[in-house]
Amino acid sequence: MHKPKPIFSLYLVYCFIGLLAFKASFVNAQTSKIGQMPVIQAETLSERKVVLPQDLPGEKTLALIAFARNQKPNIETWVEGLSLRTTKKPWVELPIIEMNSTKMRFFINGGMRRGVKSETMRDKIITLYTERTPFLKSMGLPLKTNTIYVVIVTRSGKVLASVEGDYTKEKAALLEKALR
Repeated sequence: MHKPKPIFSLYLVYCFIGLLAFKASFVNAQTSKIGQMPVIQAETLSERKVVLPQDLPGEKTLALIAFARNQKPNIETWVEGLSLRTTKKPWVELPIIEMNSTKMRFFINGGMRRGVKSETMRDKIITLYTERTPFLKSMGLPLKTNTIYVVIVTRSGKVLASVEGDYTKEKAALLEKALR
């Protein structure tokens, strides 16, 4: 039987330690500052005027970001998965729409209001009429609009953590760590 040489065993130990350090740095990178939310004047569906990020509901807020109406089921995976309808945790939904027409904003917001009956939920939805690419770049998010993003953002605008796509327990745990 061939015994491994001590140098080879030591090499394996160093590789294992290096791998653990790399993994730890990756997790920390996911929860350190990623980007900066731009300052945006907006309105909730309950017609309350807000300036983001300073008017976010908490010092650290969970923000669900979507780009298309067909992404509502993806947002709902988070609303249901985190029991957001009944939680006291600060959160908002941010649909991003690229459009400058004030008349169209009126129709879009009116249509969204008719679809959301709960005044509490209407106050959680803040439609952002802004250009997607600069918004995503500022937030430090990939330039994709075919998915949703869930971020933790502070009132000073720092993006502390982000995940993309539907709810999973693993993604929720990463965000929960940033909320602490």
